[in-house]
Amino acid sequence: MSSTLVVHHLRVSQSETIVWLCEELGVAYDLKCYDREQTLLAPEVYKALSPLKTAPVIEDVDTYQPNPEHIKLAESQACVEWISRKYGQGRLINKPWDAHWKEWLFWWHFTHGSLQPALQMKLLTAALPKDHPGAKVADSRIEHYLQLIDERLGKSQYLVGDEFTAADLIMVFPLTTMRAFIPMDLS
Repeated sequence: MSSTLVVHHLRVSQSETIVWLCEELGVAYDLKCYDREQTLLAPEVYKALSPLKTAPVIEDVDTYQPNPEHIKLAESQACVEWISRKYGQGRLINKPWDAHWKEWLFWWHFTHGSLQPALQMKLLTAALPKDHPGAKVADSRIEHYLQLIDERLGKSQYLVGDEFTAADLIMVFPLTTMRAFIPMDLS
């Protein structure tokens, strides 16, 4: 498949979200896959793709500008927004005039602004005793955040009303793949 969009997919990472998004929107893309090293870190060739040295990374041609130029973009939400706006005509990204925009805005930022930092705190405190203050804070936040998600999904089919949006998509990694690094009970 030949496309201007290239998805650099690091297996067992947030780049899964980008692959899923492209499939969801029916976007043509070239997929380049990378395996993690035995240390679970990204290989050097992947780290060289972005100053962040993390997944995901996409490459594309910025046709929004008068003189199209090649770009590399990192950060999950930035990649999702770029692809949704450029290739999906904004599908999955709610707009301020949409009925559920405030809810979408909250859940869109909740994943990376609240849930993932709590999960990272849990990862960093995993070796500490359960009664350590840091471990207790991480566990408490995760429990609270999972309860918020559960309550929300008890009221609607998706996080934002009855339509699948980018807010649902971005939530998948911490609730699925992240569990390979931080086991958690979702029951």
